[in-house]
Amino acid sequence: MPPEWAASGAKLGLTLELEFSNEPADYEMNKERLLKGDALMGSKLYTTYPLNEPTFVSNNGTEVVKVLPGAYGCQIQQVQSQQYALRFFMDCPDGATRNDVELPAERIYFLSSCWNVEDERVLTRAVKRQKEMEESIQQITQQLDIIEKEQQDNNLFQKALKFRESVDLVEKRGKLKVQLQELEQAYPLQSGSVMRGPNDIMFAKEGVIAVKRLRGAMGTREQYHWIGTFTYNEFFEDE
Repeated sequence: MPPEWAASGAKLGLTLELEFSNEPADYEMNKERLLKGDALMGSKLYTTYPLNEPTFVSNNGTEVVKVLPGAYGCQIQQVQSQQYALRFFMDCPDGATRNDVELPAERIYFLSSCWNVEDERVLTRAVKRQKEMEESIQQITQQLDIIEKEQQDNNLFQKALKFRESVDLVEKRGKLKVQLQELEQAYPLQSGSVMRGPNDIMFAKEGVIAVKRLRGAMGTREQYHWIGTFTYNEFFEDE
């Protein structure tokens, strides 16, 4: 986003209720490559309907944001953890502006993740692995603290040996932290960051809002620029 965008610290918050239907999206919407599925999910996109007209308060009073139907699709990201990329878009033909914060008058993309973990044992193993990594990182940190204290009384030769040991431990801890981060990104392990939705699917609470820009000599290379974030508040199932 441009550096001057939202430089004042102002926010544009909207409450939008959506229906993720089983109706196939129309031909034009099916051209959206970002939303396309893969061999496991199929290549069809389905229609997303707005159920309300979001509003916000500006210097002009209460303003209504026009939102038109869009589409959604899924892509498998991690087969083992059954993590999917859930992506959808809505068309905002008039956009919205509050101070120096602007919702562009165009197609707005929403990017997030969800998990369809049918076997709870998968999550149990991931939680166990998470705990083991956290304990190993803590133990290494304690070892490094002990070495640092011992260094004060060691001679030059002992300090050289301990320095090498410290380097090895720091490298090991760094690798464990990377592995832990990858594990926590692949599985819904952070209870405060995920919520359960329909059919026991787990959703990441927060996602990214983006707009599309075409680059390249022929204007065929798609780039997506983040302009904000969104949060799922609640899910409802059809009865």
